[in-house]
Amino acid sequence: MTSTSPPHPRPPRGPYRSSAETRQRLIGAALALFSKHGFEGTSTREIAARTGVALPAITYHFGGKEGLYRACAEHVVERYRARMLTGVSAIQAGMPMPPDVARAALQEVVSLLAGMLLDVAEDDSWATFMMREMNHKGLAHDLLYRDLWEPGLTLVAGLVAAIGGRAEPAQEDRLEALLLLSSFSAFTTARRVALDFGGWAAVDPALVAAIVARLQARIAAL
Repeated sequence: MTSTSPPHPRPPRGPYRSSAETRQRLIGAALALFSKHGFEGTSTREIAARTGVALPAITYHFGGKEGLYRACAEHVVERYRARMLTGVSAIQAGMPMPPDVARAALQEVVSLLAGMLLDVAEDDSWATFMMREMNHKGLAHDLLYRDLWEPGLTLVAGLVAAIGGRAEPAQEDRLEALLLLSSFSAFTTARRVALDFGGWAAVDPALVAAIVARLQARIAAL
């Protein structure tokens, strides 16, 4: 008796594959344009033209411009989770922790964030989109705060508190968390100023390593 191997699954074809690909193309194009021009400064016609799809596709997939904007925010959150979730989940599972362990964990969080926020090999439109929402409180601000910023700040503040031997973050711990994480904005939203001031040509791997080293030294001194 002979057996035959099951057929290899075929990639989706037809409207399902086309629909998913179109959705991702629209999000990619919209993210680039929204990050550069903002919500008001970007038209659905520009987004459709960049992707080469018909204008009604935006309404079909997202319900309109606002829905597409929120889909871009959800994409940013998912990108963060994909890059950070494993490391962060392990740290959260170990809470509460003694000061030395918390210090090492906070240094790890800083390294993970640097690898994501300052990744010189990737398009940074997602980061610019996120920073716009931080500064202008647009349509996606509440979503990003709930799913991204508040959980991250809470984790960092909790680790700072643990380093100081406190069970719960005090106001000073929250302030320290904000100061630590805002350090990255010098090389994202204020990148041009930082590069000019430091005399660096670009945010390259050597500079990223130096940034991480300085932040880790700052954490070591807490």
